[in-house]
Amino acid sequence: MISLLQQTEGFSNPNIKLEQYCIDAKSAVDIIFFAGVEFNDIKNRLILDLGAGTGRLSIACAYLQANYVLSIDIDFSALKILKRNIRKYSLESTIFPICSDINHLELFRNINLEGSHITTIMNPPFGVQKNKADRFFLAKAFDISQVVYSIHLANPNVHQFISTYIKKYNWAIDYVFPYRLRLDKTYKFHKQKTKLINVNIYRFKRKKES
Repeated sequence: MISLLQQTEGFSNPNIKLEQYCIDAKSAVDIIFFAGVEFNDIKNRLILDLGAGTGRLSIACAYLQANYVLSIDIDFSALKILKRNIRKYSLESTIFPICSDINHLELFRNINLEGSHITTIMNPPFGVQKNKADRFFLAKAFDISQVVYSIHLANPNVHQFISTYIKKYNWAIDYVFPYRLRLDKTYKFHKQKTKLINVNIYRFKRKKES
């Protein structure tokens, strides 16, 4: 699957304000196998990929037999690339691109989701360009999912914030997977061809009502 994802089309003109970069193929596969094999949260599930970009996480989910993947991004040009990628692998019946601002995303209104299992997998902006950008993604994911996987910088302050932030949504950290994410040179100010970044991949679970 790694070689397959390496052949997907990346951003043609990445937007620094949106902190767009193409997750490397190995990391995408590792993360989806973590969710799908270790915890069985992909196969036969409805998957939401928030900030899907050009679709590597979405495509990996499809190959791990997700029922459907909703690939959501604010950038229409990125979704056009995602559409070309899913056409390349004939995944149009599994992956559905949606152009929307996370803050205005309305899904499943007036639909009874009791008994359903919705997994969100996302690589949100780290909040480097726009402060607090990541928390909007977390809030939306917590609103519409049963399980959430999210990538964040491995930083004690970030972990402390997340640990406190999720409590008001009645969610809990179920597992933290330390990982070294490879960031390929994306913008002119990037001096190195590739850079390894220490991140944590969080598995969040909705707490059961007491």
